[in-house]
Formats: sequence, structure tokens, C-alpha cells
Amino acid sequence: MYLQIKDLNIYFQKTGKGKVLIMLHGWGLDVSTFWGVVELLKDKYTIYLIDLPGFGRSSLPKNAYAVSDYAEIIKEFISKEKLEKPIILGHSFGGRIAIKLTSKYPELVDKLILEDAAGIKPRRDLLKPVFYIGSGIFKYLMPNIFNLKERIRYKFYSSLESDYLNAGVLKDTLTNILAEDLTPDLKKIDTETLLIWGEKDATGEASLENGKKMYRFIKNSRIEIIDDAGHSPHLDKPERFAYYVKDFS
Repeated sequence: MYLQIKDLNIYFQKTGKGKVLIMLHGWGLDVSTFWGVVELLKDKYTIYLIDLPGFGRSSLPKNAYAVSDYAEIIKEFISKEKLEKPIILGHSFGGRIAIKLTSKYPELVDKLILEDAAGIKPRRDLLKPVFYIGSGIFKYLMPNIFNLKERIRYKFYSSLESDYLNAGVLKDTLTNILAEDLTPDLKKIDTETLLIWGEKDATGEASLENGKKMYRFIKNSRIEIIDDAGHSPHLDKPERFAYYVKDFS
């Protein structure tokens, strides 16, 4: 199904029965990332899976978005579908959007679930700004013999931000998103919140260390850490993930 919001066609899927649960996917993903765990949840929830703008079957934004722009899309979605205080679940990048939405519009959200959410800037190597400047010089001075420039560029950016390398036309959007630290938003949240985290999440912004920081910042929250799970517990340990979601809400 599609819904038109702010001149964009937003694709979504609806299934199940019970309390309304909106699930927001991570960067570079789409609704299909949740299909497996939905089978374990649809007996208790009416589930809305949304392809965020620029991903899956939804339209590409006409200009560079920030996290707040994505939050406004979800706000309008809730309004247009006439959903009364849904539970919001955000994974990774979707967690950023869920944080922004809940901090700005707490009256719209019944409960908040964050799965390995991004939003707190990780500690960066101090040399990285130098590397980025150097990469700009490299772009213009290095001859592209035997496609060597592109091969070195791929290896270089893979070591820094794999999402940036794969962002394509959304690079300016990703730049905006990575530039914003959501710590002030986290501290505003009073909504009852569950954090589900993979013990072995090796990503920078969604590290377990940052998950524990979010737990401390959000007043009314609890955290569940899933052993032997990485950045996507809903894929690595779907039964345990579904158990925690159901137990919470």
C-alpha cells in the first residue's frame, strides 16, 4: 500500500491484530528486514512496516533530509492513518527517527522500543578529518589508471563509513544525519522505553557502550542485552527479540 505524504509516495505494509506497532528499519534496508520477526509478533499487534523515504519502494526525497524530516513523515503517517498512540520500534537509523519523534511529540507515542539505535556520536579517530581532507586532494590529483582510483577509494571509505560509501544520492542526507547528536533528545524522553541490544554489536554509533548511555539518558527505560547477537537482534535472535517486545508491551 502507498500513502502520499509531503509529495512523496510512502510504501507500507499492514498485518496482524491488536495494539498498533510501527516498525522503522535501518539505513539501506526496507520493510523486508522485519518479515521474519513479524511472524512472531502479529498475533498480538497490528503491525505497520514503513519503507522510509529513499529506501525500498518509497520515493526519494527531493532534497537532503535531516532526522527531523524523517520524524515529520512518521508523524504525518500516524495522522493520515488515524492511529491512536502507537508503539514505535526503531532499529539503528530507524531508532534515530523514533528518538526524534518521541522527544518532539511524546503525546503521539504510547511506548518506545529502540533496537541497537544510532544517535550518539561515537568517539572518532582524531586523524579522520585529515583523512577526509586528504581524500579530496586525492580525488583530483590521482590518475584513474586501471580503475586504481576507484579501487583505493572503495577500500578507504570502507574503513571509515561503509554507509557513506553506499549512500549514493542520499549522501547529503546521510551527512546531515551523522552530524546530529541526539543526546539532548534522549534526555527529554519520559515515554516508557525498552532498549534491546545485541551484545556483539560492532558498529560505532550503535555500540553496546552507547546503548548503555541511552539507557542512562532516558529516565523511564530498561535495557535487555541479547547474547551472541550483533547489530540486528531481530535477525540474529528473533525469538528472544519477540519475547522482549511482547513482555514490554
